[in-house]
Amino acid sequence: MEKSKNKIGEGLLWDIILAVLMLASLVGLFFPAASYKYRAKSYSLLGSSLLEGKTLGGGRVVLKPNIALWIAVVAITVCAVLLLTLGRKAKKVVAEVQAIAAIIGIAVPAVLASKMASVLDGLKSVKAGYGLYIIAAVNLIILIFALKKLSDHKILCALDFMILPGMIYFLINNYIPMFGIYIAFKKVDYSVGLWKSPWVGLSNFATLFRSRDLMIITRNTLLYNAAFIILGILTGIIVGICLSEVAKKFLQRTYQTLILLPQLISFVIVAYIVYAFFAAEVGMVSQMTGLEDFYSNTKYWPFILIFINVWKQLGYNSIIFLSSIVGIDRSLYEAARVDGASKWKQIVYVTIPQLKPTIITLFVLQCGRIFYSDFGLFYQVPLNQGALYDATDTIDTFVYRALMVNNNISLASAASTYQAIVGFILVLVVNLIVRKVDKESAMF
Repeated sequence: MEKSKNKIGEGLLWDIILAVLMLASLVGLFFPAASYKYRAKSYSLLGSSLLEGKTLGGGRVVLKPNIALWIAVVAITVCAVLLLTLGRKAKKVVAEVQAIAAIIGIAVPAVLASKMASVLDGLKSVKAGYGLYIIAAVNLIILIFALKKLSDHKILCALDFMILPGMIYFLINNYIPMFGIYIAFKKVDYSVGLWKSPWVGLSNFATLFRSRDLMIITRNTLLYNAAFIILGILTGIIVGICLSEVAKKFLQRTYQTLILLPQLISFVIVAYIVYAFFAAEVGMVSQMTGLEDFYSNTKYWPFILIFINVWKQLGYNSIIFLSSIVGIDRSLYEAARVDGASKWKQIVYVTIPQLKPTIITLFVLQCGRIFYSDFGLFYQVPLNQGALYDATDTIDTFVYRALMVNNNISLASAASTYQAIVGFILVLVVNLIVRKVDKESAMF
């Protein structure tokens, strides 16, 4: 009983210490967060200046109150009060509150540093103040203790930290760039920067929708991907079944390796291989057929691009279906043979029904990228020939040209936003259809 009381008292003491540390991180705002020199005179700038605003350099620069910092200060204060009032009454809640406060607190120095760097840009001899380091150190201590308490209460375990690299990758690579959507609503002027460029609302989208290119890139993106999905799954099933019928393991592995090799070849290499076949003067197919206009005639390229995609993806798709076929209960085939079923009927009535979950899952996953096109396939293989744009231009190649060739970052961003929104709607529609067919195979 006495040990339990000591434990509770010790836990309460740590809560009080952590609450005091949180408040100490706010006190750090009243220490110098930066120092700068103006007209040979040195000045120090407190972190609290971002809360109340301040005029720098004799009216030369005005520091306005920062909303994000105000929100952080309020959040940390509320968390500190909750720690002091809840105490031991809600252990898990207290631990979660500490973690939230620590994460918010860690962001405070970053907000201070970034804001002051932007405001003080142009002033001489700008240096970080020790106030920034105090806040960062205090909040780092809070974070360490918060993580320990979350671990003690079984809210976190060591395995949870293994997902951090993946989370950081997705945060940096997939989520933070989403804020760039605002570029689609601006007319970018490089002389003033992205933030200060004039806001034009839906003007970029109006330009995009009035363009003849929109229908072409939308049509090509959707139809090519529909063909890729249908033919990819169909050929994957056929080759997967053929591989499963190969009795010798050595031959089966050899065939798998050979079929998978195209998946590993860069589209730059594929582009040269295609050129060797279809070049006007030296191409093998051109010489055999007498046709010399493959790179100026659009009618051939839908078949060429579809063939190349199926050829490259065949190994991946077939191995997925082969792994599913290997997992089918052999007794089903034995029962079918006893009933006199031929090999074709075994495939139709046993193999295909058993592959239904794999087919639906692969279909749903590929439909998730139905409004995305493989840039290497549509840009490298046709060699970016302008005469072929009607058959080879997709949203991704259009965005690339708008950005890199025409230097129109606003139109490129508008096209990317259009791609993201329509793609998201298509994924929802496909998922709804799949739910009607097989609810368990739907994504959500």
